[in-house]
Amino acid sequence: MMNRWLYTHLPSLRQVLTRISYEYVSILDKDDTVLFMNFGFADLDPGTKPLELPPEDEKHRYEVQLYHHIATSINWEGLEVLEVSSGRGGGSCYIKRHFQPKSIIGVDFSSKAVSFCNRYYLVDGLSFVQGNAESLHFPDNSFDVVINVEASSYYPHIERFFSNVVRVLRPNGYFLYADMRYAEELEVWQTQLQSTGLELLSEEDITPNVIRALALDRERRTKLIQHYVPKILYRPFAEFSGITGAGLVPGPPSIGERTYRSYVFCKKKTL
Repeated sequence: MMNRWLYTHLPSLRQVLTRISYEYVSILDKDDTVLFMNFGFADLDPGTKPLELPPEDEKHRYEVQLYHHIATSINWEGLEVLEVSSGRGGGSCYIKRHFQPKSIIGVDFSSKAVSFCNRYYLVDGLSFVQGNAESLHFPDNSFDVVINVEASSYYPHIERFFSNVVRVLRPNGYFLYADMRYAEELEVWQTQLQSTGLELLSEEDITPNVIRALALDRERRTKLIQHYVPKILYRPFAEFSGITGAGLVPGPPSIGERTYRSYVFCKKKTL
């Protein structure tokens, strides 16, 4: 209940608390275990062939699969990419290694996360810088793709973020986007997205896939919290990590429930 109230009424405080939580993860994770910070994605068709992953990615399977689901919508050859709110860098690294775009820059507000990423990932064409999603310090028309995964609900002024996405994208560039919203926020969210002027190529409700991923990954997430987090912080970190379900429900959400969606947008030449 408190989380929902913060989301909808105090966006600036919400951002501060989120910043503290993310920075705290960097302090706690002394073994470099946490490389992703999304809820994950699981295919619901039992006949689907599992995504083949190298051994080092297997323990992050569901989080990797969320990035894979988003990334398969475009051809990455020769593209210059920006991930906004890149977190611990696992998503950017996976896309760079697996889909092989020309370059990826990850930008994140957390100085600790950026320092970790630049130390941990030694991949040609992959780098990380500190920055603000609502004030991206890159020239106009700088990138062919902008990625944003499970982060924008924490931005106090999301219209500024969307405006920056449009500005830094090149004509015919792609905005790959995935996030969740409470039922009472959906109409405003859709209006904000339509106001960008970007062309919507696809929209998918992936709530059931995310719910399934959280269920399959619950044991691992619980063990991580028990190992790294002081007991007094178990409950907020359980909510933060999605162990308690994150308020997600399959089907149309009711007040106080959330839905998770993925989008592919394209910037028209005239924008």
